[in-house]
Amino acid sequence: MYTLVSCLAICLFFSSILCGQSVYRPKLINSKNGDHHDFPLGVLEATGRLKDGDKEILITDVGKGGTAEISGLLVGDRLVRIDGKYPKPFSKKTDSGLEGPQSLLGISLNRNASLPNPLLSLEVRRESKLINLSVKLPSSQSFSLTVPITCLKRKKFLGDISNHLVKVQQKSGRWQPGVGGDADVYTTAFCVLVLLANNDPAHLSSIKRAIEFVKKASIDSIDSNDPKKGPKNWQTASNGILLAEYQLATGDKTYFSELKKCCDLLAKRVTEKGTMGHHFSIPYSGGGLIVINVQAHLAWALAEKCGYPINEKSWRVSFSEVKKSLDPKTDALGYSSRAPWSPDIAARTGAMATALIVADREKKFANSLAESLVQLNGRMRHAHAMSSIGLIFGFSGIKQGSLNHHGRIMKEWMPYLELSRLPQGGALYFGGKRNIGGDEYLGLSSIGNAMVGMILASAEDRLFMHGGSNRGWFGIGN
Repeated sequence: MYTLVSCLAICLFFSSILCGQSVYRPKLINSKNGDHHDFPLGVLEATGRLKDGDKEILITDVGKGGTAEISGLLVGDRLVRIDGKYPKPFSKKTDSGLEGPQSLLGISLNRNASLPNPLLSLEVRRESKLINLSVKLPSSQSFSLTVPITCLKRKKFLGDISNHLVKVQQKSGRWQPGVGGDADVYTTAFCVLVLLANNDPAHLSSIKRAIEFVKKASIDSIDSNDPKKGPKNWQTASNGILLAEYQLATGDKTYFSELKKCCDLLAKRVTEKGTMGHHFSIPYSGGGLIVINVQAHLAWALAEKCGYPINEKSWRVSFSEVKKSLDPKTDALGYSSRAPWSPDIAARTGAMATALIVADREKKFANSLAESLVQLNGRMRHAHAMSSIGLIFGFSGIKQGSLNHHGRIMKEWMPYLELSRLPQGGALYFGGKRNIGGDEYLGLSSIGNAMVGMILASAEDRLFMHGGSNRGWFGIGN
C-alpha cells in the first residue's frame, strides 16, 4: 500500500512539473482574413485583438493555468483601463508602430513586474459590466534599453530564448516549421544565429547538429555544374549567412566548401540584367524580387570575411538592379526596379545596408538606407508577407548604419519585446498588422523565438551582421 501511494505521489509530482513547463502559444488568426490584428499579451499568457480605432483590447484566448486565467480574465473581456490609464486608439497604419493599447500594456507590464509587489490593475468590460482585476505578475527586472548592450533584462531574455530553442530543437537538428518542404532550413538558420549570438559554449553541439541538418537537407543538393538544381535562393542565402557567421564566430573552417557552394550558386543565378528569383527562373514577367538580391549580397559580404572571393560581375549587376529599386519618396528599397514603391521596406533595406557596410562598399548609400529605416521603423514588422525578416534585417541595418539611433529605436520597441516575453522563458510570436502568411509557413513558434532573439542580439557586437569585427569569439568572455 505504501509503495502504491508513493508511486502515485511521484507520478502526480512529475505530472505537475510537466504541466508547469507547458508554454503558452497565442491563438492568432492572420489579419489577411479580416480587419483585425491579433497579438500576444506577454506574461499574461493570453491573446488580444484590436481593430482600427479601438481603445479596448478584446481578449480572444486565455491560456490554461496562466497569469490571465488565475487573475480571472475571461475570453470576451475588453481591457478598458490599464494601470489606471485609458489607452490611445489603435491604428492599422504600419507607420504608427505599437502606439495605443499595445504600447500602454507593454510599458505597464515592464514597469510593474519590477516593483516589490508586482501587480497590474485592469478595468475590464465584461458584457455590460465594468470589473476591476488585480493581476499578480511574475517578478522580473525592467528593460533599460537606452544603452541596450548593458541591459540585464535584455541579456536574460536572449539567454532564455536560446535555452528554449535548444530545448525544443528536434533530433534531426532542425526546428519545427509551419509546413513541410524546405521551410525548416530557412527557419533553422535564424535559430542558429540566435544561439551563436548568445555565446553559450554549452549550445555548441546544438549549433553543429543544426548545421549538419542544413547541409544534408539543402546544401548537398547543389550541383556546381547546373544552377537549375539545388535549393531555393531563400535557403541558399540563409545557409550562406549562417555558415559564414559560424566560421567567423568559432574559427572552424569545416564548412567553408559548403559556404562557397552556396555563394557560387547565388552568383550563377543572377541574370545579365541583375534580377533574381525564388529559384533559377525569374518571376513576375522577368521583374524579379529584390528581397532575394539583398540576402545574396549579405551572404557574399560575410563569406568574403571568411576568405571567399566574390564574383565581381554578379555583384555589380545585382547591385545595379538593387539601386534601380530605390524609392525616391522614402530612400528605401522597393519590390523591384519595375516596382520601386512598397511600404514593406524593412527586410530589403536592412539586409542591403548590412551587406554593404560589412563589405565596406558604397557606405554613403548604405547609411542612407539605414537612415530610412530609422525614420520608418514603425514598418519593420511588415516585410514580404511576414514580420520575421523585417525585424531581423531591419535591426541589423540600423545597428550597422545608424548606431547612434539603435539604442533609441530599441527603447521605442520595448513594449513589443515585453509583449513577446514568456514567463517560463522563450518568446511569443508577435507579427504585424497585416499578412503574416510567410511566417506561418516558417512556423510561428520557431521563427517567433528567432526574430525576437535577433532583435535582442543586435545590441551585441558579436555577429558580423550586428557590427562585430572579432573572429573566434564564440565561448569567450561571456
